[in-house]
Amino acid sequence: MRTLPDNVIPLQRYPGSPAAGIRMPLENGRFEVVTNGPNAEFDFAGSDPYKTNAYTGLVVPSAASASIGGARYLFLLARAAFTNAENNALNQGARLVGIRQYAELVAHVPGRTTPLASNAGPASGATVTFRKEITSPLWHPADGNISWHVMVRSQGYRDHRNPLNSDGFVYQQSDSPALLFQTTGPYVPPNGGRPWGAAIGASLGNIHELRYPWRSHKSEYALDIPIPAPCIVELYASVRQPDTSLNPVFDSEETDCALIGALSPEDQFVAAFPTYAKYGVIAGALVFDQNIGEDVP
Repeated sequence: MRTLPDNVIPLQRYPGSPAAGIRMPLENGRFEVVTNGPNAEFDFAGSDPYKTNAYTGLVVPSAASASIGGARYLFLLARAAFTNAENNALNQGARLVGIRQYAELVAHVPGRTTPLASNAGPASGATVTFRKEITSPLWHPADGNISWHVMVRSQGYRDHRNPLNSDGFVYQQSDSPALLFQTTGPYVPPNGGRPWGAAIGASLGNIHELRYPWRSHKSEYALDIPIPAPCIVELYASVRQPDTSLNPVFDSEETDCALIGALSPEDQFVAAFPTYAKYGVIAGALVFDQNIGEDVP
């Protein structure tokens, strides 16, 4: 057990201390940074009491990567900046303790041109949206995939002003979740399509699967990686949007119960909407723990 010098008064976590039970400015705490960005589905209705056009996640553009020269869409999903104050003599500063990943399939299906009845479905010409969360860790469509990157880079400012910037669509680098671009028409990602910075850990710099489930209720116990403050920690995703013409199509005689039951949930969705199924919303989260001022054995 580490013993404090007699002339040091413990002010934070010690029973009977002057600040026992009081949350101090440098007391340890845990926080999570989650992707939030614009979503056209809420343009008119809004997504909260403040009528904001935003929701969890960022929408992957519908244009297939094959149609824009094979470019992969580069997203910044989560970001947190740390200063020297986050470190102390015992190297007990902020730590990355958890990650969460989310990706989904979406199918925008044109509505019926002639409704069967007044209550049979959407109005003529309407589009119906179907979604499916991807839960199989290694699944990817025939012509698409996602890679995830937890990166650390030094503090600094890059001028990312650009007349084409908009909410969730930012030139080169961003201070908030966004699809990053170098040029548009067609889309070209910045930095050769690679995330900025260096991998924060050997196994976290290039993740090819849904290793850290979105629905995990214990995500804050997955990792314990010291943050080399001062720095910026960022979670990126690189998405290859599939060409839907390459999705598998089943003949009607093949789509029996036995076949459908053998497919993964994601393949069942693609089988149901082969002409439309592609990546929809993508999201991520970083969980940090700040142990500033804590004294341990």
